Amino acid sequence: MNIGDKVRMLRGSEEGVITRFLDKGLIEVEIEDGFPIPVMREEVVVVAKEEADYFRRDTPAKTTPAAPSREEVSKAKSSQGSYLAFVQFNDKQLSAYFVNATDFDMPYLIGEEANENFKGLSAGLVSANNYVKIKDVMVSEFDQWPTLVIQSLYYRNGYFSLREPLMRKMKFKAATFFKSQRQAPLLNKPAFLFPLDEGSSAGKPIDPEKIKERMYANTQEQDVANRITFSRPPSQVDLHIEKLTKNYDTMNNSDMLELQLKTFEDALDKAIATGMDEITFIHGVGSGALRNSIHKKLSKMDNIKYFEDSMKEKFGYGATLVRIK
Repeated sequence: MNIGDKVRMLRGSEEGVITRFLDKGLIEVEIEDGFPIPVMREEVVVVAKEEADYFRRDTPAKTTPAAPSREEVSKAKSSQGSYLAFVQFNDKQLSAYFVNATDFDMPYLIGEEANENFKGLSAGLVSANNYVKIKDVMVSEFDQWPTLVIQSLYYRNGYFSLREPLMRKMKFKAATFFKSQRQAPLLNKPAFLFPLDEGSSAGKPIDPEKIKERMYANTQEQDVANRITFSRPPSQVDLHIEKLTKNYDTMNNSDMLELQLKTFEDALDKAIATGMDEITFIHGVGSGALRNSIHKKLSKMDNIKYFEDSMKEKFGYGATLVRIK
């Protein structure tokens, strides 16, 4: 048995699809009405694909269906691609699915990124025009959802044009997430739907000539980069997060601190490179995490004469003066 196999209950008439394997011989099966239920592995049997073909031969011959309309063809083409779909299980819980609405099999890896760590959630292969359930998420915890990382390749047997791999990182905002509901391909259910390969090169054939051009261009860019002169930063650099980005309301504390420290390091590097004698960083008081991180980095640098709290009458302990050798 594998995830995605269609199974039938031995003690009932229900059928469903295996969504994940649990402990102690249990598996989770999503039955036709969309509800996942735990059952013992020995209480289900895999429905063979040949079964449908066998019973189809016994049915009366049907007339040749009419050719699909231009509108139907256009709709089918527009839904091709790979998607991340969140299907509402109830008013508190959503089920996340990786949907492969392409003609390729897709080996994939999906995980979460938080606090500079990666946590794997699901990995395997989603066959062409199929889907796999990733996890269940709580709506009440939306603000704490970590960044989702999706990686995948495009594969099929025989000859085909090699495709660009898929690599996406997704951090959701409530303002756009809950406005994205529409019918999900293959699942045929309303879902909060996010195309993974839309607007990117993922899934497109690789052009060898373009690869050569990129390699040559990168060499030229490196030569230019080696000749770049740094512009002198301001003598006072404000590291308050609202001064650095407009999207701070979607960031967690770790992401904010990372951006603030990067801005600090970039400004200090430019100050040293341009021969400045001193520079002041306004970091605020807050929890003290940013101030402590800055002071720790400064204490390990050889080209710093000293550093000290500055402008206490205005900022208290919310600013640091750095004297450069």
